[in-house]
Amino acid sequence: MIPPISIDGTDITGATIDGVEVDEITVDGTPVFSAGPDAVFAASAGDVIAFDITDGSQIWLFDTQSFVESGINVDKNAVYVGSAFISPEELFALDITDGSELWSFSSGDFFISDIAVDSTAVYAGSGDNNVYALDKSNGSQNWSFSTGGQVTAGMAVDSTAVYAGSGDNNVYALDKSNGSQNWSFSTGSSISGGIAVDDSAVYAGSNDNNVYALDKSNGSQIWSFSTGDQIRSGIAVDDTAVYAGSNNENLYAIDINNGTQLWSFDTGGDVRSGIAIDDTAVYVGGRSQNLRSIDKSNGSQNWSFSTGGQIVSGIAVDDNAVYAGSDDGNMRAIDVNNGSLIWATSTGNDFASGVTLSS
Repeated sequence: MIPPISIDGTDITGATIDGVEVDEITVDGTPVFSAGPDAVFAASAGDVIAFDITDGSQIWLFDTQSFVESGINVDKNAVYVGSAFISPEELFALDITDGSELWSFSSGDFFISDIAVDSTAVYAGSGDNNVYALDKSNGSQNWSFSTGGQVTAGMAVDSTAVYAGSGDNNVYALDKSNGSQNWSFSTGSSISGGIAVDDSAVYAGSNDNNVYALDKSNGSQIWSFSTGDQIRSGIAVDDTAVYAGSNNENLYAIDINNGTQLWSFDTGGDVRSGIAIDDTAVYVGGRSQNLRSIDKSNGSQNWSFSTGGQIVSGIAVDDNAVYAGSDDGNMRAIDVNNGSLIWATSTGNDFASGVTLSS
């Protein structure tokens, strides 16, 4: 949605230059805004849906003819999402304004990993054991890298590399330009949780019960932290802590420098949702059916909102609300300050995908 634009007090929203309507303004090549809707994107069963961020109304819906359990990522032009378990199992790029298909890519197997994007490519893992880099403009394959197991976990990218976890127990760093392996690190079990990166390290959770911090330059272990059970949640990081959930029902804050526990919070159910953070709080779901806001400084609960089903979807947050889907078939926006319901939209089907905002 294009916000009002004015010059010297004159509204020029929708103005044209040489007959072409201006839908984006850039400063030094960086978009200030685009013409995409102000929306939250998620998938319910096999339907990818853009929900209006203000009231939850449906802006558009795209039927993948399959199921969606992958992450969802966006840029100013497109929504990127994978499908699984019923043919066709494809990775899609959808027009962000109306949900029409821009392109699709088939690996011959499912896509349920997170999806990473940069300025030129889309990166995703498949059930055929491969990590793929696809051209954003048309979906053509730039390269693929074969791991020894299904790639169902997190996916992260920085200026030089792609980081992925695999069912072969390894975390991989791959050269973005050609898919060659920079390094790999072997954990004690498969990796089906999130992956996060910062300037110096890669953070990954393993089904061997540990969260690992790995040196980005060479994959050496900086530290590990044991939760006592499998880690299948998302992972979030800030300047002081790594936040991860465990199947032992706890959310953990781990010191980013040395891997010691800062605090833990018992959520009452396996933590298999995404994890979102802002300046003051951590937001987490899980099998307890509650969406919670946890104080980042000490692990105390700010508020809890009870849904009618498990929360295994991603979670997104902005200045006003926290957004999450539930197995009760509802996408919700919850007030970030007090946990009250802003809106709920029922689709009648479970949410198990990522949840992403357009801005």
